[in-house]
Amino acid sequence: MKKTLTIGEMSALFQINVQTLHYYDSIGLFVPAVRDEATGHRKYEFDQVYKLASIRYMRKLGYSLKQIKTYMDSHFNSKLDHLKEQSRNLRRKWEELIKIDTAIQRKISFIERETANIQLDKISVKEFPERKYIPIGEEELLYGNEYFYFYPTIAFYEHDLKYFGAYLFGEDDETREMGGNANDLSVSVIPAGKYFCCYHVGPYERIYDSFKRLRSAAGSLKLADNAINFNIIDQFVEKDNENYITEIQVPIIAE
Repeated sequence: MKKTLTIGEMSALFQINVQTLHYYDSIGLFVPAVRDEATGHRKYEFDQVYKLASIRYMRKLGYSLKQIKTYMDSHFNSKLDHLKEQSRNLRRKWEELIKIDTAIQRKISFIERETANIQLDKISVKEFPERKYIPIGEEELLYGNEYFYFYPTIAFYEHDLKYFGAYLFGEDDETREMGGNANDLSVSVIPAGKYFCCYHVGPYERIYDSFKRLRSAAGSLKLADNAINFNIIDQFVEKDNENYITEIQVPIIAE
């Protein structure tokens, strides 16, 4: 085995860009053992491969270059503590990603289930069990709330009021994991019962036209003053708001 390696050979051995090795040299993280002052050529002693392997390993573990340099300068016990702490950090990130993915998968399931049953021109009476949701509040609170981005959105219209919630579609307790302890969250319920329903296609600004269409078709049905809208196709899956699809559900008080 060769006693020294050129920068090109070290680059090929680790499949690292030469410019990366230049940068490591410039910040004092991985400095060649020999440098020809006349040509600027760098040469590494072979046993330096172990240090570069450690750097590569730590980069894969998510360490920054600054953290790696601190780690390299520390004693064994300190290095072990660093690794333990990084393991804990990675596990926390992994658990968070799993929770987010679970929420996304449930949102996908909701969209697929609802789109399979859409009949755009149909106005009908539907009966629903209790449905749970996490209240978000008025629109100015919507876009800063993480539940808005990972769960189906419900919009509640009541007279001049408009407020929002995140629909706990699927296994309720598990979907609440994203926010921490499920018991710490406020969960509200949409009452079970019969609802007069239709679909609205297009921007939300025109949804009042669909409210009027639904109420004019009610006939002898006595409807509540409020409406509950489930966003099915929204800005997260469709760029053109003319193609948004919302199901409007108005509680039936008496038939």
